[in-house]
Amino acid sequence: MSSIPLYFHTLKYLKFSQLYHRVLKKLKHPKPNYIQATRAPLKGKWFTQTLNQKKFLSDTDVCFLNHKGAVKDAADWNNSDQEKLWLYNLHYFDDLSSEHSESQQRLQKAWIEKWILENPPEKGGNGWESYTLSLRVVNWTKAFLSGLESNDEMLSSLAQQADFLSQDLEKHLLGNHYFVNLKALIFAGCYFEGQEANGWLELALKDFEKELKEQVLADGGSFELSPMYHAIMLTDLLDLINLFKAYPSRVPSGTIKLVEDLAVKMFIWLDKMSLGDDKISFFNDSAFGIAPSNETLKSYATSLGINIPKLEMSEKHLDVYDLKQTGYVSVKTSSMNLIADIAEVGPSYIPGHAHADTLSFELSLGKSRVFVNSGTSLYGISEERLRQRGTAAHNTVVVNKTNSSQVWSGFRVAKRANVKNRFVKYSTCKSKVEFSGTQNGYIKQNIKCLHSRSWNVALNSLTITDTLSGKYDNATSYLHLHPDVQIIEYSPERCVLFSANHKIELELVGGQLSVEESTWHPEFGISEKNQTLVIELMSSKLITNIQWTDL
Repeated sequence: MSSIPLYFHTLKYLKFSQLYHRVLKKLKHPKPNYIQATRAPLKGKWFTQTLNQKKFLSDTDVCFLNHKGAVKDAADWNNSDQEKLWLYNLHYFDDLSSEHSESQQRLQKAWIEKWILENPPEKGGNGWESYTLSLRVVNWTKAFLSGLESNDEMLSSLAQQADFLSQDLEKHLLGNHYFVNLKALIFAGCYFEGQEANGWLELALKDFEKELKEQVLADGGSFELSPMYHAIMLTDLLDLINLFKAYPSRVPSGTIKLVEDLAVKMFIWLDKMSLGDDKISFFNDSAFGIAPSNETLKSYATSLGINIPKLEMSEKHLDVYDLKQTGYVSVKTSSMNLIADIAEVGPSYIPGHAHADTLSFELSLGKSRVFVNSGTSLYGISEERLRQRGTAAHNTVVVNKTNSSQVWSGFRVAKRANVKNRFVKYSTCKSKVEFSGTQNGYIKQNIKCLHSRSWNVALNSLTITDTLSGKYDNATSYLHLHPDVQIIEYSPERCVLFSANHKIELELVGGQLSVEESTWHPEFGISEKNQTLVIELMSSKLITNIQWTDL
């Protein structure tokens, strides 16, 4: 793969401001300043909410991303033997929002003191990168507001970190990185008082509403198009609402109302994009254990007095949610959830968390997942990272063994699929719904073939029709099964599955089925064995009929 076209088709989507700030970042470097830290008086109430699992195991031992490690000396904070994402998590201090006893508070203070001693700003490293700074500034501030005892050294370090961040905002990246930069400065600007704190708050609020309105789309979804990152951003909004209640006079009332209104919209989207187990679906970079669970987020909202509308689902009809701005379609009954991806790769200028999953879908029956996209277990640059982002790791069709969008490196996309002819139609009695789309990702990669897919959904059945228009050498449809799904029997044209209390029968027209061993990745650092139905298309049209019955 030639690198020049690859870079061209990746960089052409960037905003001019991103290119400008990439150059500026190389020329201008932040300077650590000593800040006289003075806490602002708390005029409201701060609500403590548990959001994370325990991370600090002892004075030296930690566990992040289901992988244990140790910090025995200063060099271990930047140990090159560890994955980059693991090291970032080491510096986040998410443990400060975990369930803890008095002994855990002692341990948390010890880790804060250890970080200050072993990570001076002049050494740089992972802990002084803008994203890690942003998460740590918020986590320390939340911990101190929740009652973790602080001292002058801790407060001075926290203020110094906020000031350093204010000089190094991630405008070259934008997206969720820039948003958490602004969130951190709002937290520091409210928690402290004085000229510097006022400056941080003013700097953050300058772009805050603009970023909110861009990053939360009209249907309530995050423009990153990842349910996991959507839940992360929703957590950010809840933290900010909490902060605004603690410091009611520091932020304009219009900004507070905007955040509260968008949080409600994001909860509604989250419910529509979750499956029967009330957990997020796996589109683009998504996995459990990074964002707080849906249940935890709803508990947090309730403690803040936020009223979340509840989706009412019936066994007698289909509820159809056409999420036009984010591009998904969600179909639900009280016992079935189907979510389909008829979305663009987005956002166009920051697609780092995108997968080549156009026209994929997931299905759950009852509380059990049946057809699953493969999930995400790692970041970084590796063949496995590319495989998990690739089309074959999702429930859709691969043409000529090529990804539908040109994902490469760890977080880049060059030529990408666009969706045409997006269509959603449902019967007035809500007993059936049909939706479809056509993607041109293969055309863009010199394969003269369009892939169209339609879903016809009824109360107890699903028919998927794949149509390939043009010239191609081979095509394969993948249906990845949740590890708990059992294959009872199968032949080239038929398959019988068992999932919890459901029998699922699958019949093919225009394709031949085989079964392959594969892996599913529900969390970072975890791979579970599962099976995949691999369907070779024998003609330009494949019809997959799926029916299920209760047992």
